[in-house]
Amino acid sequence: MSILNGPRLNFWGGIRTDVSLPNNSPTIPMGTGGSQTLNLFDLPNSQVAAEAASYSDDQLNELINAPNGDYYTAGGWNHYGQHVVDMQNVLISSQGTPGAISTTGDLVGQPVYLLGSKDPVTNQPPVSGPMMVDLDPTSGITTQIYIGGLQIGGTSNPQLVIQADVVASSFDVAKRLLVGETDAPGSSPLSGTFQVTFPLSAVVSWNQNSAMLKSIIQAPGATGIVVRFVMFEMCPGMTTPQLDADYAAGQYTPNPSIGRVVGTLAPAFAGEPLICPVGRQLVNGKTGGTGYAEVVALKGQNLLSLDMLNLIPKATFRAVRTDITSPIGPNIDYGPVSISAGGTTLVTLPSSNPYLLDYYLYGGILDQALNATQLTQVNGSPLSLSAPNTVAGTKLAVSEMTYRLYCDQRNLYMDEYPEGVTLDLQVRYLGGPVPAAGSITLAASSPGSYEDSKYWDLLDYPATFAIAKGQTSVQIPISCKAGTTAQAGYTNLEYSLEDGSSFSNFRIYSITDFGIPAGSVPTWDQVYPAVLRFHYLAFPAMSRFIPLNQQDAIWNARAAIVARTADAYRGTTLYMPVVRSMSPSQRALLKAYLTSTPWQP
Repeated sequence: MSILNGPRLNFWGGIRTDVSLPNNSPTIPMGTGGSQTLNLFDLPNSQVAAEAASYSDDQLNELINAPNGDYYTAGGWNHYGQHVVDMQNVLISSQGTPGAISTTGDLVGQPVYLLGSKDPVTNQPPVSGPMMVDLDPTSGITTQIYIGGLQIGGTSNPQLVIQADVVASSFDVAKRLLVGETDAPGSSPLSGTFQVTFPLSAVVSWNQNSAMLKSIIQAPGATGIVVRFVMFEMCPGMTTPQLDADYAAGQYTPNPSIGRVVGTLAPAFAGEPLICPVGRQLVNGKTGGTGYAEVVALKGQNLLSLDMLNLIPKATFRAVRTDITSPIGPNIDYGPVSISAGGTTLVTLPSSNPYLLDYYLYGGILDQALNATQLTQVNGSPLSLSAPNTVAGTKLAVSEMTYRLYCDQRNLYMDEYPEGVTLDLQVRYLGGPVPAAGSITLAASSPGSYEDSKYWDLLDYPATFAIAKGQTSVQIPISCKAGTTAQAGYTNLEYSLEDGSSFSNFRIYSITDFGIPAGSVPTWDQVYPAVLRFHYLAFPAMSRFIPLNQQDAIWNARAAIVARTADAYRGTTLYMPVVRSMSPSQRALLKAYLTSTPWQP
């Protein structure tokens, strides 16, 4: 479905994510060899922790930027990032329809760009790119990218321009390399899958002489354009010695994470999810890498279309750290790969097969023709992949999860749902309705570092939810617990049925008066520690535009700050702060100060 069942444009290249890091942990190491820690941030409330409140801003910045032995600084590998995501020499590499994908065509070689938002109030064109934001900054499973559009082709001759505000959330974060980069975060061997769907109404312009674009935009039944891309082989651009030397010289240069991206653009159809891959789900039992499959009927031919981009891992990281635009190295050669259904082999692909050897040119998607007997087997039996060779102690063993649960509601900010929210949970068995009545189990936990239940046990939800034979979806009510409005936190809510499971994440902001009497006009000495100090220390790149610790600078920029923290900008890449860490109470206090309005909690 979506990237599996219609015409496709495949692309690959490099990508940069310029995120700021000190907020990834509430503590920082101190002392010789990091033998002690300092509670630096109260992250759920976006404030400096009480233990660090007596330190000056300069002292805390010095601690954050201090070398941390042989691994970057106490505050991580990038203190000065602006959270912008940008493509690096990403080009269309193949195009066509399932079973007829070619590395030549009218759009092959055209650049692909993700865009920032146009201003929702002034309609000015984008001034920055997409923004990467973690719902829970201490977690590896709550990453989002706010996107304002997409463009194919250069600025002088664009082939396709789309403008719409959408949010991609990370799915299928799992091992992609057996061995990562040594001077890099532990996430360097992982990949993350992102998907967005733009409605057809968001297409601003397109080359109507392009047969390929016409086949996508005017595909029968198409409702939009879906883009799926996978980021992997990511590491900071500068090494630890390079960053330490940069900070010692007082340059404080941003150090984005750089890596590879492979993706596919295709028509979207009604009934398909917007932000998560669809189809039958396969999982590599060794790495956790996930792929998706669908039977496609096209021009009288039945095909098994298989998104196997993450199913076969690479062995090691790229040889040159900063080279993210040369051809991507091959995946592990496990020998001939057999695709089976119910234990019956459908096809065995030799290692020289271009969809295995040069997978990234084709978006990692394989289309395999099925005869009538094979079609029956695929429709009624779990799929699997296997190969004969053992490499680095691993074998290829991929099997289908017979049940699959998925949902477009991945990362939710509960202040947007004061009455609660209903999860529209899709449930499938071998891609179709469930064959028997069952019970979906739900369980909450912490998605990141805040393991004390007071930070995550904040939702009311049913512990189990019934699903009847023949159903393909259920609607599950979720709300904040009564009496928890003063507690901020993050919740990961997992839902499971038989061998299938998935999850949604929630951020809950606290409602507080900060101890400031109602009716008084807030002062700088009240607003800075309650609202701005955390952002000044955690995201100093913001202060290169407006120094957040300088009263006069904040006051002189008050009109822009009030505008860009308003709800009109919230779904865009222009919202401030871009990381959405400011609670409604903090925004209200800041606005009262900047407008000299009596404080009403």
